[in-house]
Amino acid sequence: MKNRFETLRVREVPAALDRRIMTAAALKARAVRVHRLVIHCFVSAGAAAAALLVAGTLFLMPGANREPAVPTRPATQKLLAMAEWSSLEQESYNLSFELYSGRQSMADLGKVKIQEGY
Repeated sequence: MKNRFETLRVREVPAALDRRIMTAAALKARAVRVHRLVIHCFVSAGAAAAALLVAGTLFLMPGANREPAVPTRPATQKLLAMAEWSSLEQESYNLSFELYSGRQSMADLGKVKIQEGY
């Protein structure tokens, strides 16, 4: 057994075998470089496509950056006025506040009269 390894150490590797090994290593290294380059290009292209998609969605959609159209027909304006609830809500709040204040003041007056009677 020892003799077999010693003969390998002394003998030179054949030039044909050395060329085949070096060629296979070069091909494998080139394939790895090409694979990395392709992956890098696909990732870059995918990121650029995603950015364009987001930009297109945000800025190029119809009505994205435009002012809302003001209706010019009176019928449409009446319908929009009917759909406006803010003034009704404000009036409702004012009425409920006045009613609550009236009840509260009546309760306060009732307490005062009861205390005076005793």
